[in-house]
Amino acid sequence: MTEAPVAPRSPRPRAIDGIAARLAALAIAAGLAGAMVWIGKVGFAGVAMTPFESSGTVAAGMASSGNPQLDACLAERVGAVDQMRKEGLVDAARYETFRSRAVSYCESQFPPQ
Repeated sequence: MTEAPVAPRSPRPRAIDGIAARLAALAIAAGLAGAMVWIGKVGFAGVAMTPFESSGTVAAGMASSGNPQLDACLAERVGAVDQMRKEGLVDAARYETFRSRAVSYCESQFPPQ
C-alpha cells in the first residue's frame, strides 16, 4: 500500500507573530526605557539611587550635622582625603570621587539627624 501524497499546508500565522503583538512589544519596551530614565533621574521617593549621593548639608562641608559621631567620622575620613590631595597622591578628578565616597561611608555608618 502506498500512502497518498499530502499537500503541504500553508503556514497559518499565529497571533504572537502578528503586527499587533510586535507593536505591543515595542510599546512595552519604550515604556520600560522611559521608566528607567525617570527612575534614574528622580529615584524612589527621595531615596538616593547611587551610594555616593549624600545630604546637602554634609556634602557641602557644613561644620555640624547634628550627629557628633558623624562629625567625627567626616573629620577623620574627609581629612584623610584632603591630606592625600595636599601630598599629591590624588589628582583633582579622583579627589571628588574619594571625598564623596568618604562622606557616603560616614553617612551610612552614622546617619545625619
